[in-house]
Amino acid sequence: MDIFTIPGREYDSNVYVVVGKIPTVIDTGTGFHTRVILETIQKIVKVSQIQQILLTHEHYDHVGGVQDIVQASKGNARIFAHKDVVPKLKEGKSTFAEMLGGVMPKLKVDVPLSGGEQLTIGDQPFEVLVTPGHSIGSLCFYSKKRQVLFSGDTIFADGGFGRYDFPGGDFNTLLNSIERLAVLEVKNLYPGHGPIVEQHGKDHVLKTLRSIRSLM
Repeated sequence: MDIFTIPGREYDSNVYVVVGKIPTVIDTGTGFHTRVILETIQKIVKVSQIQQILLTHEHYDHVGGVQDIVQASKGNARIFAHKDVVPKLKEGKSTFAEMLGGVMPKLKVDVPLSGGEQLTIGDQPFEVLVTPGHSIGSLCFYSKKRQVLFSGDTIFADGGFGRYDFPGGDFNTLLNSIERLAVLEVKNLYPGHGPIVEQHGKDHVLKTLRSIRSLM
């Protein structure tokens, strides 16, 4: 399993491309930089071979580029997201998108997720973890075998975590989610924004736990 990072530009989330038996994209940015993202993906794997687009949550900076990637995949890529945000994504409204001068796409989620599912990402099985607090639909994807965690905006490197003052966010819920992630063995951490962490991911997860507990 090879994981390639396309770092977020401006408001964009990081975009991850995982190659292998089931080529997968995790998060897509706002859509403002889709041309560059698609060109980068094409250098890694043929975009038409992308089979899955996994969304760590429903915010515009993570989902705005979905339709462009689906179209570039010739419709082969299926969209995965938390079941509770399926109606919101279908409606396609976002105040954040409007503030940035963008348009929230109306998305049809092909595979609603409720947590506990096993997904093959690239060549490896990953467990779907429900981690609300930053948003209602926050998900993480964890490989126990490889000790890899895609943490969305729940945990960032160096003790950071996503805001909880947006609609659907909640401090105590986020704290609970981070506490549950802190028991995992994490070697490599791939967050929704900012730098990735290789080799010492667990240290950063525990630092995030200390950071949020310090606000209690």
